[in-house]
Amino acid sequence: DKVCYIGCGVTTGIGAVINTAKVEIGSTAIVFGLGGIGLNVIQGLRLAGADQIVGVDLNPDKKKMAEHFGMTDFVNPNDVKGDMVGHLVDLTGGGADYTFDATGNVGVMRTALEAAHKGWGESIIIGVAPAGAEISTRPFQLVTGRSWRGTAFGGARGRTDVPKIVDWYMDGKIEIDPMITHTMPLDDINKGFDLMHEGKSIRGVVIY
Repeated sequence: DKVCYIGCGVTTGIGAVINTAKVEIGSTAIVFGLGGIGLNVIQGLRLAGADQIVGVDLNPDKKKMAEHFGMTDFVNPNDVKGDMVGHLVDLTGGGADYTFDATGNVGVMRTALEAAHKGWGESIIIGVAPAGAEISTRPFQLVTGRSWRGTAFGGARGRTDVPKIVDWYMDGKIEIDPMITHTMPLDDINKGFDLMHEGKSIRGVVIY
């Protein structure tokens, strides 16, 4: 009932770091959205050797769990006075080497791009936006050296990468158990959706 989570959440988050962004040791990174995907991005960043890992979320209850997985700094946008991008650029000493959107909010995607470091910063879109939504930014953000990329399933190859992540779990290199915050029988599946919408669940597992 734990390894089932590797089928998407774990592989997508860690893979976005390892396979898509290819994060380097000593990097700075910002993760937007500290749900099941975002926490695995943080876990992947720790595994890759990032020095500064900033987590951004509206829910202050996510802070403790994110710190457990390797987050070094927490930012709640509600607590930021003034420009969010400017705040993050200052916090990371000029912008992050890598930023990751795990929210699916197109406005946040733009913030993630613009918080990446001018000249080499890379922003990875993981979150799935609503149908018909479009992203936008000023061309200046791109011609000054930032890159905007998307990822699906963390760029993983199912037959080879998923078994590798299972091995990492079995060897204690990554954690999954703390993210399974709820288990429930099939009859209670709607309660699982309620917990998710209320921000009280990272991942729920239905046992039947």
